[in-house]
Amino acid sequence: MLRRGLRIVKDPKQADYLVVNTCGFIQSAKEESIEEILKLADLKNSNGRKHRLLITGCLAQRYPGELLRQIPEIDGLLGIDQYDKIDSLLDTDSAYITRPPSSYKESHTLQVLRDRPYAYLKIADGCDNRCSYCAIPMIRGKYRSRSLAAISADVDRLLEHEVLELNLIAQDVARYGFDIGKHPLALLEMLEQKRGEFWVRPFYLHPAHLTEEILDFFAASKKFCQYLEMPLQHVNSRLLKEMNRRYSRARIERLLNSIRVKLPATVLRTTFIVGFPGETRKEFDELCSFVEEERICRGGVFGYSREEGTAAYQFNGRLAQRTVAARQEELTRLINENAEEFNASLVGRELKMIVERFDAPSKQAIGRLFCDAPEIDFTIHVPARAVVGKGFRTVYVTGTSGEGFVGEFVGAGVEGRKHGK
Repeated sequence: MLRRGLRIVKDPKQADYLVVNTCGFIQSAKEESIEEILKLADLKNSNGRKHRLLITGCLAQRYPGELLRQIPEIDGLLGIDQYDKIDSLLDTDSAYITRPPSSYKESHTLQVLRDRPYAYLKIADGCDNRCSYCAIPMIRGKYRSRSLAAISADVDRLLEHEVLELNLIAQDVARYGFDIGKHPLALLEMLEQKRGEFWVRPFYLHPAHLTEEILDFFAASKKFCQYLEMPLQHVNSRLLKEMNRRYSRARIERLLNSIRVKLPATVLRTTFIVGFPGETRKEFDELCSFVEEERICRGGVFGYSREEGTAAYQFNGRLAQRTVAARQEELTRLINENAEEFNASLVGRELKMIVERFDAPSKQAIGRLFCDAPEIDFTIHVPARAVVGKGFRTVYVTGTSGEGFVGEFVGAGVEGRKHGK
């Protein structure tokens, strides 16, 4: 698209091509995707400009026929591995949907399209875990790792563009390389050897595959930013077995103990599913007690979504939606209370901040601390009289706010008071 001379515009009314990259994971995500498609379908040709509406991603992969039948305004569809066909859809109505390949398909050179100091570094696609509630294997296929050389080339390009935070993403980051004769440590060692200062923030470390070796590596790493995202989904052993998660509560407790010993300063982010078929009040209370005892302070809570084609779709014991919503709200409240307590514990400390942007109207630099991932966690706001560029800065945390933290810059060359450590 760049080679065609196209550029990104913020206002869809000014666009010639409207591209919606969709999610088809759970019902709420599908609804959000469809809502956006319908909004742009209404816009199409409504202002005298001939727009082309193109749909990509998981929803296109999973429901191509339904989308074309029910939303005739759609001009083209692309599945998850057909992005190199986007050029064809700029001129002709068509759909490119194929089964996911058996190995990772490198179809393009990484393009840095947004001026921000962080990036999502994709290391694999697909999943073999077959959790009973999850449709991802049906949509994205089997687990397939990217080659180390391809990932390394992406890292070099990102670092050249002054990206200072690499967020590792896959359906199962801790399983990287098993299908291509590699080990996750090979990936981590490659990142560690790259020159310069930057953060590595790993997402989706499946508890069944997060090893002591990986934890040991993080403990010795200079790039790891003291943040792990490990989706637990529940802690009750019976429900974990029903979910086909392949671990028990005992395994979770051993892992958390290892993290406390080896990575005592590390913040754990996780996700939970409430309202899974057959979940009793006692089992939900067990989960709540766990969150309180372990002081889980970063996390997302999802109400169970019944997805066709999954094993759990046929399970008995479905809970009323109002019960699921109430449990989701209750557990979210507990995590938020823990977050407030943890955030308050950082007040009075000097920490490294990654500056993402400078807000001129409020004269504030806005960014994040080690404990917060982009777009899903908290931010820190720091007053500044002059423009502050993107990058790492040392800040003194002066307080908390609804958005996370407030602070002051520390050190020579940056406005702000100096504080003792």
